[in-house]
Amino acid sequence: MTDFKQAKRNRKWDTSFTILLLVLLLLCTNFFISTINYSIDLSKEQKYSLSLETISRINRITDPIDIIITIPESNNLPKVIQKLLFDLNLILESYQKVKSNKIRIHRINIDSALTSSNLINKFNLVERNEICAYSESGKKKLIFKYKEPEGINILDRENIFRSKDSLAREKIWESGFYDTWTEGANGIMEPSEFLGEEVILRSILELTATSNQQQVAYFSRGHGEGSPSDINPIKGFSELRSILENQNIKVSTIDISTISQMPSNAKLLFITDPRGTFQDKEISVISDYINRENGNLLIAFDPSEEISTMGKPAYGFRTLLKQWGIRCHDMLIHDPIKNNFDVFTGDYSLKTYSREKSHRVVNKLRDGAYSVQSSRLRPVEKITSEIKDLITSEILFSRRSSWALSSWINRTIPPILNDLLDLKGPVPVIALSEINKKIQKNDLNSRKGKVVVMGSSSILTNKRLKENTGNRFLTKNIINWMIEERGMLDIEPKSISTYNINLNEREYVNLLYALSVIPISTALIGLFVGWLRKEL
Repeated sequence: MTDFKQAKRNRKWDTSFTILLLVLLLLCTNFFISTINYSIDLSKEQKYSLSLETISRINRITDPIDIIITIPESNNLPKVIQKLLFDLNLILESYQKVKSNKIRIHRINIDSALTSSNLINKFNLVERNEICAYSESGKKKLIFKYKEPEGINILDRENIFRSKDSLAREKIWESGFYDTWTEGANGIMEPSEFLGEEVILRSILELTATSNQQQVAYFSRGHGEGSPSDINPIKGFSELRSILENQNIKVSTIDISTISQMPSNAKLLFITDPRGTFQDKEISVISDYINRENGNLLIAFDPSEEISTMGKPAYGFRTLLKQWGIRCHDMLIHDPIKNNFDVFTGDYSLKTYSREKSHRVVNKLRDGAYSVQSSRLRPVEKITSEIKDLITSEILFSRRSSWALSSWINRTIPPILNDLLDLKGPVPVIALSEINKKIQKNDLNSRKGKVVVMGSSSILTNKRLKENTGNRFLTKNIINWMIEERGMLDIEPKSISTYNINLNEREYVNLLYALSVIPISTALIGLFVGWLRKEL
């Protein structure tokens, strides 16, 4: 009897010791695996792996880049922000595992970041809800920023209530992280492609560009133009300057009458709301810049009473624009329908896009039914050019009820449509032009630039850029279109799948009960078998 008890006791010790050894083995195995920086992407189409081009470019980087995320992971964040963090974390892990070890990822909670104080001091981190890239020298590239909505005074008629999810979705749309948005089963626009790899790589390449490679946007001066330093909340252009600087583009001004050619670092030239005519010498400098120096020109002309009665047409730019297949008429767009104007600000609402010949600059605006706000406008239309392979597009139009008035200073109010001299709506108000680079011909090799002409500078002013999403989208898209390096990146977007389960409270409770049946049954059977062995 004693030997039987001793044998039973020994079996218990053996069982306990075996369990202890298995636990220790699992812990050691887990620790060993965690020290191995290696992963295998088993997903279809290699969704979470970097393309060969990305790896090649990252390996050529000489100085390290720090990508810092100050968005705290929380279930209280809007679902679309949580989705971005999830998708981004997977692709950032791939960046961090590139052999060159030049990309370092940091996730910091600004509110309680005692362990990361060195990084906070080094890069002067003070903003929450940002994703930024920093060079070793401290140069910053803002990749994404989410601003939590503050309290809204419901008695203020100028404030329009929008949910956290709506505002977050708008920021995600604007960031360019996702593409191909389609309406889901719940009526909400959902993306089907993730562009995180390309967005991150572009930001890294901008930071690693040397000082002489940094892109500079020049604003012309000397003709009463708008200044990028003007902080006037309504008519200033400082918000446009901020958009450019957030893209790591340096902003400066230049008097074209004092130079013989544009600076070599000039990537963009802005001419906003000029009040005086440009001289032939200045037009020649600008023409050489966009024809031979891979320059990009954006002109925003406002209707002007003075220039309509004296000086050269289109402030002296008519001949140059004609070469690029664009004509900016000295006319004023009139719309008799009051509903096409904002009730509080009086701004004119532009939301007419061409569906037959849509341009990628406005595709997202059209698909999202966004409007662009403006004050007075003048027509900007496409015309026939001597350059055969010129691609000119009219991308935004006034309403169908509008028309463009000729000799508008002398017209009676309200004006009556002149079928012979006036242009019937919808009237184009923005046009852009470039050379078709797919067709290489000897007589076109010298023309490399791009031209954008707007019929109103108010589209780019502080008031519209701050208050209207459509204006910001349009401005950013135009800038990106002008400065893009043709064929620079060949990175396929990552397809993503979205699944939605809609349950009410009763269905949710029933689902929990159904899922708990198997584990509870297994536990009860185990208890019963254990009791049965004791009894036998």
